[in-house]
Amino acid sequence: MRTTADAAGVLALKAGSAVLQFLLLILTARWFGVEARGDIALFNAAVNLVVLVAGFTGGSSIVFLAARNRSRAFLHRLLLASYAFCMLVPVLVGAVSSALSHPLGHDPVNIVAVAALNAMLIVNVCVLLSGSAVWQATLVEFLRPAFLLAAVWGLVLVRGAGGMAELYRVWSVAAALAFVASLPFVLAHAQRLESVPAEAPPSMSAVVRQLLGLGFVAQASNLVQFLNYRGLFFALERHAGLAAVGVFSTAVALAEVLWIPANSLAAMTLNRVSRGGSDPGTRAWVLAMLRLTLVIMIGGGLVAMVVPVGGITLLLGRDFAHVREQLVRLLPGVIASGVGLIASAYHAGHGRYTRNLAAAFAGLALTAVGFVWLVPAGGAPGALLAMNLSYVATSIVLLAGLVRQERVRWSELVPRLSDLKRARSSPS
Repeated sequence: MRTTADAAGVLALKAGSAVLQFLLLILTARWFGVEARGDIALFNAAVNLVVLVAGFTGGSSIVFLAARNRSRAFLHRLLLASYAFCMLVPVLVGAVSSALSHPLGHDPVNIVAVAALNAMLIVNVCVLLSGSAVWQATLVEFLRPAFLLAAVWGLVLVRGAGGMAELYRVWSVAAALAFVASLPFVLAHAQRLESVPAEAPPSMSAVVRQLLGLGFVAQASNLVQFLNYRGLFFALERHAGLAAVGVFSTAVALAEVLWIPANSLAAMTLNRVSRGGSDPGTRAWVLAMLRLTLVIMIGGGLVAMVVPVGGITLLLGRDFAHVREQLVRLLPGVIASGVGLIASAYHAGHGRYTRNLAAAFAGLALTAVGFVWLVPAGGAPGALLAMNLSYVATSIVLLAGLVRQERVRWSELVPRLSDLKRARSSPS
């Protein structure tokens, strides 16, 4: 049985990661300013975009594949192919964008470097998610903000604020350290697998075909979802400037802190469904996670509504005074999206990536309206409206798919006290 301590460890690491990211936000806001925060948001968005493109060669489908073939030989081939794609694809994306005179950002070299290293780290996270100790995958995710905060803090202590070029160079160093630190966990996981499988593992070419086949559908939904999450940053920069991006991206980052418990429960749901989707108790467990997430998200939203403006300006500076207003206005979409994370993990655990892709496209249609009309006409308020609409539409499609697949009655969506007890354990 997976213990309460395991679940608590996942939640603690997710919370710790958010704390580190918040400290990084404060540090960069104080030392570099609101426009620099906008530039950082765009740099990070470009990195994540390249990571998602690299994920078309496997991505989150690695969890599904590694959970169903638990031989050491298969894992070795899976890792070799995945690492090769993670190094090759960002370089190709960077080269093509430069050749077309549309570089990835102000610092394309470091964008490519960080993207390649983060993509390989995500491969390691996915491999660990296929095992029985979800907390190890969460710990590996924790390494990235931990090393980044340490590197940026070191830069500030040694060089002062410095310039953005120096910041992005230490970002690359931190990404490299995080990847190297994750390797012992993957090696330990490999040692626990079958050294002599019951049947011959697939050839390298077969592994590549599986990665490309499942990876394309799985990652297409992640890429479209990313455009829903971050595409409006670029529209806002074009029509309102970097300072507007700095405030808006900070509000988004703070609102998404509410996803910490939802992400933790979603990781456990993905692990449970991918390893035992046909078990009789899985349906009840998934519905319990759904109800529990709803309660947590509403509770977190109520807390966020009473955050004082003075507290935000004290931490970040006067230029961020509008963050609190934007944070509150984002809550409806963020709460809906948090609940949708459980449904998304359920579909992914069953390998139903087309359902997640359809949901992402539903949200993208509304993001496109924001990009073309709402942001040009209304600036940040238009971006807030578009993001809310996109989040809600995506979640409705995800939840509708789960309800239809499991034939869920409306009464089964009403929260109950037993949900917390059910979350404390799950068969491994």
